[in-house]
Parts: sequence; C-alpha cells; structure tokens
Amino acid sequence: MTGGNKSFRPERFAYLAGLAVMGVALLFLLGGTGIVVTSVAAVLCIGMVAGGRSGVRAVRAGRWSRPRTWLSLGVACVSTGVGGFVVAYLTGIFSGGLDVQEACVYGHGVRYDDAFREAHAQEFNRWFPLHSKCNEDFDLVPAWVNPAIVFFVLLAAIGVLCLAAAVVTALRTRRNR
Repeated sequence: MTGGNKSFRPERFAYLAGLAVMGVALLFLLGGTGIVVTSVAAVLCIGMVAGGRSGVRAVRAGRWSRPRTWLSLGVACVSTGVGGFVVAYLTGIFSGGLDVQEACVYGHGVRYDDAFREAHAQEFNRWFPLHSKCNEDFDLVPAWVNPAIVFFVLLAAIGVLCLAAAVVTALRTRRNR
C-alpha cells in the first residue's frame, strides 16, 4: 500500500458478511426473541471492538488524564466481561443437556450414579460453582467454565471502575476550567 491508496481487502468484507449472515440466521432461529438477542450481541461486540481500539490508542498516546480514555477502557471491559460471562455461564448450565443420565452414558461413556446424584442434589442446583456430575469422578461441566466465570465477572468489575474513573476525571477537568 502506498500513502493514501488503500487496497481492497476481501478478508474484511468476508468477516463482516459472515457476521451479518450469523445475525440473520440467529433472527430466524429464535424468532421474536432473536431480535433482542441479536441486538444485545451486536451492542456488546461494538462495545468490545470500538472501546478496545479507542482505549488502546489513547493508552499508547499517553492520554491517561482524559475521561474518554477511561470511558473507552470501561466500555471495552464491561462489554467483554458481560459477553464472556454469558457464554461461559450458558455453557456450564447446558453442559448436561436435558437428560443428564443420557449425556453421561451415551454422550461420554461414563457410569451414571443415581445415588450420588441424589445425595448431592443441592450441589447441582447452586448458581455457582456450576457442577453436573455423573458420578464422584466425572463432571459434565467443562473445567474451564467456573474460572472463566470468575475472570469475566472481575473484568466487568474492572470496567465499572474504569467508568467511575471516567466520571472522576471529567469532574476534575471541569473544575479546573
């Protein structure tokens, strides 16, 4: 590429077209709720990309005292934290499927222990940490799910702190005028 001449990059077009196709497919698959799910997913993706790019540029330029830097970083962290949390939590909740016994025996080839499940029924109904055990040795919830949930909650909390820093820096710059 030369100075102001930008060449056509088909991979960008293909990426955006793929996202559009997935969004349209989600709309048709989920019906009325598909519009809400697609809209929320689009907003989260835009927040991740736009906030991340803007925040990284501001940090590279050393503009820490500007509220917009903190706002960008906050939006990126909250968007990524919420999106990642939803994906990890839904993966954990639906890991056992509708029939846990079938998922254990036929899906994973593991012995299903009904007595163990009854003895630990409260453990499987908790919000966190997520577990769906076939027996004392095998859990249907992937090992990465619970640490990912903690990570994404902390990332969203850091994003909230960044948003608070944006408010504080905006108030400071307004007072100094």
